[in-house]
Amino acid sequence: MRKRDCFELLSAYLDGEVTANERRQVEEWLSTDKAIRDAYKKQLHIRQELRNMPIPASEHSCETIIQQVFARVNRRYQLKWILSGSAIAACVCATINGVLPSFKTFQIAENNILQTQSANIKPIVINSSPMVALNNPVMEIPKTAIAPSSKLGNDLN
Repeated sequence: MRKRDCFELLSAYLDGEVTANERRQVEEWLSTDKAIRDAYKKQLHIRQELRNMPIPASEHSCETIIQQVFARVNRRYQLKWILSGSAIAACVCATINGVLPSFKTFQIAENNILQTQSANIKPIVINSSPMVALNNPVMEIPKTAIAPSSKLGNDLN
């Protein structure tokens, strides 16, 4: 067997997780092989040291942690109900607003400012036909630096 398999079988033997055949095999190795016996002693020593190690004290008591967990659960529960209630209230308000007839609200000024200004402005109508300025263009058209050669025109045909 490989060294890793022997180590795993030896570890399982210490934990009591082996079958009867594997137990006999490990006990045979322990009686015949010195390297396996040394590995068994090291594992046994480590196991005892781990059991004898002091357990560090918790910063918070169990009661404090439990209270914090339940407080967080209650907050989520309350938040769910608050959001659901808000959504229902918004739906009710929208329904009431849509069902009830809208009443005219009283305003200080009856005429809108834009309506009075637009009434005073009269459009200017020009009775002339559109003109195209061919000889005197509105914008100056830039001239090209090099005039195109006639060879280009012939190549394209």
